[in-house]
Amino acid sequence: MKRVSDLLYKMKSRRSDGGESHYTRMVLFSLAGVVMLMIVASLSAFLLSLRGPEQTLVPDVRRKELPAALMELQDRELNPRIQMRVFSDPELRGKVVEQDPAAGTVVRAGRRVNLVVSEGPVVDRVDDFIGRDLEDVRVELQLLFTTFDAIKQIGAVSYVFDASEPGTILEQNPLPGTEITGFTTVDLVVSRGPDVERRPLASFVGLAYDQAIRRLATENRPFVFTVAPATTTGLPGGVVSQDPAPGTEVAQNARVTLTIAPVTNPPEGRVFGIFERELPNYPVAVELTLDAVDPDGEREVIFAMRHPGGRLAVPYVLEPGTTLILSRFNTEVLTYRVMRQD
Repeated sequence: MKRVSDLLYKMKSRRSDGGESHYTRMVLFSLAGVVMLMIVASLSAFLLSLRGPEQTLVPDVRRKELPAALMELQDRELNPRIQMRVFSDPELRGKVVEQDPAAGTVVRAGRRVNLVVSEGPVVDRVDDFIGRDLEDVRVELQLLFTTFDAIKQIGAVSYVFDASEPGTILEQNPLPGTEITGFTTVDLVVSRGPDVERRPLASFVGLAYDQAIRRLATENRPFVFTVAPATTTGLPGGVVSQDPAPGTEVAQNARVTLTIAPVTNPPEGRVFGIFERELPNYPVAVELTLDAVDPDGEREVIFAMRHPGGRLAVPYVLEPGTTLILSRFNTEVLTYRVMRQD
């Protein structure tokens, strides 16, 4: 009986040991499966991260309004970075002027695209110049557009007599406050100053040209010399006619045209000629000087006077190689070298 009991006990113990071993194997297999799944998932995520975002084509958003450009970049999953900058063209205000990367570049989604957007010109309306001095306005515009491209400039300037100081701007077109939509020229009406008293014009007929020049310069009266035909008789280089005629009542700045007899036989070693130039019309008379410097360096003043500008024609009888120097306010404007005539 005791033997049977021992046998049953041993058989029971064997069954218990077999169940525990099977359970252990199941647990180990499950843990191994979980670890394998984690490895596979991690590897998949790593491979996806290496692949990165999808690629896209950078669109061309230049010359487009900023909102439209932003929408187009958003559709391509691109991130804009905006920089505002001044541009002289008023039509570019609020539009994209530059972009980086350039249009057509292939990039990954999420890439940053730098946009330069125009905030308009440095000035967008016509200033009020009325009552200001013309030269001050010229200097102001020159300094303003040294850094930026010019979008406006002074156009035609008309001069009228007025009680205002000479050079004062009386009218302008376009009017102050007019919006600038492109390159603009501003036409001005400028004061010459009060109308001067008219006086009878003196007679210069019969004077040698150099005497006439000295008298005209003393009166600060602009002049132009012409040469009469070769058949004209009279003192060579002498004034044979003038326009306006002697006794005509003229303003102080009225130009006088003097006609002289030709100098067909100048002194030996000298040449005769007419120094002619077209000067700017100055808003107010300027200090104008014409000097002659001979080959030895000797300087002679031909005339010095206040001159309104415009046409200038001065006769001379000088040694070849002499240099004529025209100066405005002691600053050389131009030079001319007298040449020998064959």
